[in-house]
Amino acid sequence: MKATIIAAIVLIVIIVSGIGAYAAYNYSQNNGPQPTPTPTPSPIPSPSVTPSPSLTASPTPTASPTPTASPTASPSPSPSPSPTPSPSPTTTPTTLTVATTTSLHDTGLEDTGIDGNTAGTIKAAFQAKYPWITVNFVAAGTGAAIAQAQRGDADMILVHSPSQELTFLTGRYGVDRKIIAYNFFVIVGPANDPAHISGMTNVSLALQTLYAAAQGSPSTVQWVTRNDGSGTATAESNLWKGAGFTYATLLTQTSWFHSTGQGMGASLQVANNGIGGGPSCYILSDTGTYLAYSKQGNIPQLTIEIQGQQALLNVYSAIIDDTRNANLTATNFNAALTFVNYLVSDEGQQLIANFGTSNYGQQLFTPFVPLASGTAPNATLLSWIQGYAYINSTNQINANGNECPAAFRYNAGTLYSATYDTLSAQNLNVQISIPNHYSGDQQQIVIAPPSTYSQSNVKVNKL
Repeated sequence: MKATIIAAIVLIVIIVSGIGAYAAYNYSQNNGPQPTPTPTPSPIPSPSVTPSPSLTASPTPTASPTPTASPTASPSPSPSPSPTPSPSPTTTPTTLTVATTTSLHDTGLEDTGIDGNTAGTIKAAFQAKYPWITVNFVAAGTGAAIAQAQRGDADMILVHSPSQELTFLTGRYGVDRKIIAYNFFVIVGPANDPAHISGMTNVSLALQTLYAAAQGSPSTVQWVTRNDGSGTATAESNLWKGAGFTYATLLTQTSWFHSTGQGMGASLQVANNGIGGGPSCYILSDTGTYLAYSKQGNIPQLTIEIQGQQALLNVYSAIIDDTRNANLTATNFNAALTFVNYLVSDEGQQLIANFGTSNYGQQLFTPFVPLASGTAPNATLLSWIQGYAYINSTNQINANGNECPAAFRYNAGTLYSATYDTLSAQNLNVQISIPNHYSGDQQQIVIAPPSTYSQSNVKVNKL
């Protein structure tokens, strides 16, 4: 019993001592001097040391670039893309770069106008309708224009060489080809016509006659060629080939056959001024550039010798870069499609029809849609263009084809709808004053100038 009492007392003493020690410790912690704590690792970073992830991982809204809207978005590269409707304009400012042939530019149609007046140009009219799209034209020969587009330096092309256009399409560089206009090449030369070819109705015979005259008198009969990979140079090469001559061989005959490597306007001036002080030269030109430079007084020595024949047909087309090409994904596809739609619209075609008529007394370029749609029917002219510029399903230039085979149509919306491809209710006051046209040696198309297109204005005479 005594031992039990002693054990209880010892236990009580131990408990009281512990309570006292604990009370003393708490008192010292709360009221005594505070020692500098020793840092210890913590599994949770202190907010005062580590910045908030939201401030470092994500840029602020004002730091991010303004999102690009639909005009610059690339279409889906799906093998079977769903056609989109006609381009829906946005108000996001964007730039469209068009690589173009020199003839469209030198005449002023695209952006420079006539006599400094740009009111009737494509650029002025299009930008008035779509002010958020700035159009920049880069003028070069067709070959150079195509090369620019292939490099991705242009969003689309406006050119006039069906064979080169076909290569552009089959190379998977371009889509949605659309013919917008046509005119004719002309052979121009000195007013005294030393080769005696003026008025001939067969281009091949005329070139053979000119060649023979140059062999007999190379100092008198001179020819200037662009030789710049342009649509005009390609057409000229084909004309010489049709006459039985090899263009590469002609280039070696430098006593009378002279290469400029320059655009249409510059080459016309070379032909006008002569080579080394010699007489004015013959040259192949598109009608529009010749008329523009002649009206401006830049080529007073040159006059039209041969014109209006089927062999001299000249057709202009628009083609958009194919964004499915890995090198062309940055193409401004929607802006380009909007532009092409404008060119073949009533407004765009009327602008092309009107351009230059008040200055030159005739059209520089004839719109194609009225002819294709039947608004301005002329079966013979249409058949010429089809044979010269249409492409069939096996990728051959053939009258049984169309402007753009299905394989090269991409997200085209209504571009190939009945509005453009068949008879339509367009009300275009399209006039023509192109001189009589010849189909080889067989047919002569007579069109009464100037007048509104109608079947009564057109007749075909068998020669």
